[in-house]
Amino acid sequence: MDQTSFRIEIAKLVVAVAGLGGTVAAAILAVRTYGRTEEWKKTEFLAREMKEFFDNPLVQNAFTMIDWGARDIKLFDESSENKGRVPVTRMIQVHALLPHTFFNTASDVEKSGDGVTGSHSYTPDQAAIRDCYDSLLDGLERFSNYVQTGLIDIDSLRPYLQYWIDDIQSPAKDNEDAAWSAALATFIAFYRFDGVRWLFRGFNRSIDPSDAAFKSFIAKMKDQDLAKKLQEAASAAVPLPNDDRN
Repeated sequence: MDQTSFRIEIAKLVVAVAGLGGTVAAAILAVRTYGRTEEWKKTEFLAREMKEFFDNPLVQNAFTMIDWGARDIKLFDESSENKGRVPVTRMIQVHALLPHTFFNTASDVEKSGDGVTGSHSYTPDQAAIRDCYDSLLDGLERFSNYVQTGLIDIDSLRPYLQYWIDDIQSPAKDNEDAAWSAALATFIAFYRFDGVRWLFRGFNRSIDPSDAAFKSFIAKMKDQDLAKKLQEAASAAVPLPNDDRN
């Protein structure tokens, strides 16, 4: 092969290598662009989901009840008495969150007070409070499913939910706060909001009946007869597998 032919072959090789390098670079760029697009889509999706969640009036009511020991809450429409606003205390919430099996006998509720003495079922106010918590927990179940299926991760939920997860699981300030915390944790376990329990574990804030937080709520309650019933109702729930912890 003469020198000219050799140089031509070298030039072809350089062009081929350069072309290959360009192809690889283009492929890497495409993968990175795809990854950024997918992340953006996930972020956009989660933002929409969270907006819908936080805009729900029932969820807003639940958050207000979590944050305040006593507050006037708009449980009914404007045409109702007092424009639908009802004074809600920690103990009214406790009674609203009791499992329905607690109302088999009048004696189960006569101890409760706060307007439910002698009742065999929930008052309209209590039923409305349950609706608010159902909406909140349904939303948390949905987010838990998104995490478990890999659609989003726990860290992406922290800016939205960390405060509320911490607030629910935080140590009780007094015996009424302890009763509310125990009743809510029991409600979650008894009515099989297993995704919510899983989500709390993912945030390292377990409220499972076998864990320390729930036991501390029970121990701090003034009404230990009610505490025992809550503990029995919560403990009847199916335990989550240990390997489900994040």
